[in-house]
Formats: sequence, structure tokens, C-alpha cells
Amino acid sequence: MTDLVLSHLDDGVQVIRINRPDKKNALIGAMYEALAAAFAKGEADDAVGVFLLTGVGADFTAGNDLPDFLTWDKLSGSVADGFIRAVAGAGKPVVAAVRGAAMGIGATILPHCDLAYASPTAKFLTPFINLGIVPEAASSMTLPALAGHRKAAEMLLLGEPFNAETALAAGLINAVVPDAELDAVAMTAARKLAAKPRATMRMVKALMKTPPEPVMDRLTREALVFDQCLTRPELKEAVAAFSEKRPPDFSKCR
Repeated sequence: MTDLVLSHLDDGVQVIRINRPDKKNALIGAMYEALAAAFAKGEADDAVGVFLLTGVGADFTAGNDLPDFLTWDKLSGSVADGFIRAVAGAGKPVVAAVRGAAMGIGATILPHCDLAYASPTAKFLTPFINLGIVPEAASSMTLPALAGHRKAAEMLLLGEPFNAETALAAGLINAVVPDAELDAVAMTAARKLAAKPRATMRMVKALMKTPPEPVMDRLTREALVFDQCLTRPELKEAVAAFSEKRPPDFSKCR
């Protein structure tokens, strides 16, 4: 893995850091490849319960490195597409910690993260229209779903920068956190997720990712998954912990 992407395991949390701070963490092909590989490795590792995606230094990512981007002949099937699909398809929760530049993919990847926190320094931009290209990462669907059509139109049709408070109001992030506290807040949330029953977490996330359907169909789908949970060890551990007046230890249920 390139040293432009750093990855390490911390108490069940796979911390993935974009590491090109001198270029505002702008992404090149090798970095996309390394990011996708880090997610793939974490998905296959039972020790990993959660991903935490962030940047080294003052920025999350300024998006594509333009000189590198100009060498592309397509997005479909590219290493960038592989990274987007790795995050969008992650079965384990993904937490993002955003400061400074969150441009292009730095903004459009956030709807695919389950939790996202930003500092007041965060500056978001979806510049695609200004480059004569359409948005990626399914943001033509995810942003209207989160923010509504009119706010998404501001982001995607005007292509103007917006701040963390606007991102919060649009549902793109969960909270605005003081810069000095951002990493700790994001890690605390990630560790809380890592301590939850992991198989159940994947089931819940899969249900939430299932496309909209008639309510009666969703009732049936949820009931079938619920039935599976009734036979799993997580429920027994939770009940035993309640009876014994102790915190549950779901690590024994993996």
C-alpha cells in the first residue's frame, strides 16, 4: 500500500488516512487503489468492526488531483470507481472525520458513510458542473435524498462552496465539532459501533441500504432477518448481561 494512504487497526476500528497533506490530500490513481484495498482488507478481517476515514493534516481531500485526472479516459471500471464502490458497498459501518477541503469525491463520498463529523474549518464543494462533467458516487441520487431537490440543485447545478453548517442542515454530516475535538469525537463514535454486535450491525446496515419498497414488503423483510437474530448468540449475551447487571461483551459472538 502506498504511503499516501495510511491504515492501521485501533481497538476494532480500521483507521484509514489520506496522506498527501502538501496537496490538500488530492487523490491520484495509486491512492484510490490503496483506499479500495484498505476497505477490501478490512471487510475480510474479523478483527475490524468499523472503518474511520479521514485525512492527514488540515484537509479531508481536495478531490481529484487535476493533472492526474486529465489523464483519465473513463470513470467506469477505474480505480476511482473501485474506491467509491468499496465505500458504498461496505457491509461494516463507515465513519468520516472531515476538516478543511472536502471537494468533489470528498463531499460525494459522505452520503455513503454511516456517520460523518466535520470541524468548522470544513469547506465543501461539488464542482462538477463548473468542469463540464456530471457528478459521481451516485450523488445525483444521494444528495437529493438527503437534502431535498432544491438544496441538492444548489450543490450540483450552481457548484458553489458551502460550509459545515450548511452541510449539517443538508444532512451530509451528523455534527459540527470543534477542530481540536474532531478526531476524538469520530473515534469515540467508531469505537461505540465496534463494541456493538457486529453481525447484527451488518444486518441493520443491509436493511437500511435496501432500496425503498412497499411498507408491507419491508415488514416481511425485517421479520425474516429478525427471525435469524432470535437464534444468534448476540441476543443470549445481551440478555445474560442484563440479568447479571454487566455490560454485554459481544466480542465472544463473532
